Amino acid sequence: MVAYNMEIKNAGPILRDLLTAIDNFNIKEHVYVSSRISKGQSALPGSGASLSEFGITELPLPGIFNILGIRSLTLNSSQGLQALSRLNVITSTVEMEKHTLQLFKDSEVIKELQFLFRNCRVIAFDDWATLSEASVAWDGLLIDVIKPLGKTDQEYIFYLGDAMRKLSFEVDEALDLISAFSLHGKVMVALDENEAIKLWMILNGVQPGTAIAEQSFSDLKKKYFSIFRTMNIANLLIYSANDAILYSDDEQFVLSRRKVDHNIEIASDARQNFIAGYSLGLLMRLDIGHCIALGLIVFGSRGELQSGPERKNLCAYIQSWIQDLQSPEGVQLYQDN
Repeated sequence: MVAYNMEIKNAGPILRDLLTAIDNFNIKEHVYVSSRISKGQSALPGSGASLSEFGITELPLPGIFNILGIRSLTLNSSQGLQALSRLNVITSTVEMEKHTLQLFKDSEVIKELQFLFRNCRVIAFDDWATLSEASVAWDGLLIDVIKPLGKTDQEYIFYLGDAMRKLSFEVDEALDLISAFSLHGKVMVALDENEAIKLWMILNGVQPGTAIAEQSFSDLKKKYFSIFRTMNIANLLIYSANDAILYSDDEQFVLSRRKVDHNIEIASDARQNFIAGYSLGLLMRLDIGHCIALGLIVFGSRGELQSGPERKNLCAYIQSWIQDLQSPEGVQLYQDN
């Protein structure tokens, strides 16, 4: 059994490491495929975080991945995308269930998906609670596409979303399904603070609308840890406006965040931008603390500057974050954790 042992991680050394890593990093032949990228062009200001600054090719996500509930992929090359992009897929809400059920009966589609996923490094999924057939799509993807490949080195990023929108048995099934992906790679589940509390309530039989007494930070961390123990996953990330908290078998830590404007925090592309930075960190072979910090940097920089993550912008954002940590308010925030 994993023991509860929370570490307070100093963001300063991580940020200074990232300054050097960002300045030196350039990688060829990798491809970032995202629903935020427009057809026929790389990501532009206003369309989401761009990674082309780092030598990474960017392409739009084929429509079939809307049915599969996938928001982005990180690939070793673009091989396999062309055939999937040519598929005439209807993705309206009305047609979604019908197409989900039909999708995994098409041997040619399965073949093309397997070819692509054999070449895939990171798979980031949409919020489960917002998709009517997410569990059906992900179960089909796991059984018919991923499992036959026999790979165990892929990275999976799941967002559960507001679990209160679903029935409790549906939530249990989703958690079991997400855990099943762990047999084929590393799974990270990310929740914001409100989503985590709602999930904890469902898992502990607390009825919706029940008033919850004000929680200390220590109480919250223990509740989050109980969520982690219910799942067979590598990493659970819980974030609030102030902190990012990571639970894993190897380590558990709190990383103080740089506060951003509320509109940036709740923006429609906020999670997409975090994933872009986190995926970049995985390509750079950084440890998970650095990957999370880089995700927060791309998210914060993108939100404030309304432009793609150019090196100069990311470095300026990191320098500003370091200065915040050195201010009396920043020191106090760090000590309060």
